[in-house]
Amino acid sequence: MLALIACAGPKRISHKPSEKPTPTEEEQVKVYDPATGTYVLVPRSAVKVDTVKWTQDPQPPLVTDKVVEPDQPNKKNSYQVSLLMPFSSKDVYEVEDFGGRVNRFLQYYGGVQLAMKEVDPLKSSISLQTYDVGATLTQTQSVLNEPGVKNSDVIIGPYDKEEIEVVAAYGMKHETMVVSPWLPAFNVAVENPFFIQMNPGLGTHAEAITAFIASHWPGKKVFLVARDNVVEINRLNLFKKNAGLITEDLIIKDDSPELAKTDLLTLLRDEGTIFILPYYAKADESFVNSFLRKLHADKELKEVMVIGLPQWMGFSNLNPNYMESLQVHISVATYINPDHPDYDAFKQKYFEEFHVIPDLQAFLGYDLIKWISNVLSTSGSEGLIGPSSGWYSGIASGFDIRPVYKNNSSSSAEMKTPMYYENTRIRMLTYEGQDFHLVD
Repeated sequence: MLALIACAGPKRISHKPSEKPTPTEEEQVKVYDPATGTYVLVPRSAVKVDTVKWTQDPQPPLVTDKVVEPDQPNKKNSYQVSLLMPFSSKDVYEVEDFGGRVNRFLQYYGGVQLAMKEVDPLKSSISLQTYDVGATLTQTQSVLNEPGVKNSDVIIGPYDKEEIEVVAAYGMKHETMVVSPWLPAFNVAVENPFFIQMNPGLGTHAEAITAFIASHWPGKKVFLVARDNVVEINRLNLFKKNAGLITEDLIIKDDSPELAKTDLLTLLRDEGTIFILPYYAKADESFVNSFLRKLHADKELKEVMVIGLPQWMGFSNLNPNYMESLQVHISVATYINPDHPDYDAFKQKYFEEFHVIPDLQAFLGYDLIKWISNVLSTSGSEGLIGPSSGWYSGIASGFDIRPVYKNNSSSSAEMKTPMYYENTRIRMLTYEGQDFHLVD
């Protein structure tokens, strides 16, 4: 049973890789230099290492199209991957918790295991060792002292913000790639070219949404919707960076539940009108539903489209009739694609192995390990952040890794080292037939 997996100690999937080389006598380290497209050697003392500081709700840094092109990767014969899972082993035996957090990560780990069974040993030897970091910072810090982690080429995880800070700083100090697969992107205070954030932030969703509109519906009127408060109005700036798309702010000052004082009909154009509602918090669901109801009542026969964010899939009170009438679209980073050629085979193998039906987390764990193992086999760990990472589309997630630079950089020096790397692969869904379907 999959539940037994979490109770075990560090688990090795295959054999132990060779030891990592020791630093040179000159104490010089490689630093990525996007300006020249190469790695450069600098004294270790010149690399600033601090604990990463996160902020929850500022505007994300600018994700540029600048591509970092490292030297030809230094491939090895074997690679070690450490997976830091927040199983909280003591909770596995608590039945009331099994259906929540623990079950989520057990599903994820099941997908990881199936992916490791498919790693081709003829291409490269890749071993994975799993550590239960529990739910405390102390446990995570202790795991970082394990010999297996110290010899890692890639570290995946952990989950909680404070633990991510510590592991990201560890990766920077020891020049080890750290992949954060769960929490959405945060701002970091210190450049860390060894940190990859797999879950795109709001800024990346904004880029994808505006590019989608510019490509598929050029010339349509686009309104950016916000209530009359500073936080929401400032958030609209993220959707104004596409030079090929003209937008107009629609500030709702009507605080009545039915938006009775708001006239939307006069805003609608004969050629079609698009409304972007960048709301993601559960507390905003009532406003989103009120806006949809009002727009549905006012639009008459005019063509209207509403675009929202992935959290809308978890909103339980949105009226499906309004959503279909208004052609609701949302941007998503993860979505199980039943038309993917590996979908049926994975479901069957997962059920045969663990006797449970895989959920989204199982697919995500599978996709991530398949992508990492493929890149390591062909390009080494350096390929995870370079052009060698390629574009890969898994069953439930895609991978397109790009550097994120400091926002409003005023000098070329600030553009040399990324703040971190981010997976920018976003897809669009539309609501039709009482469900969401992939459209792009």
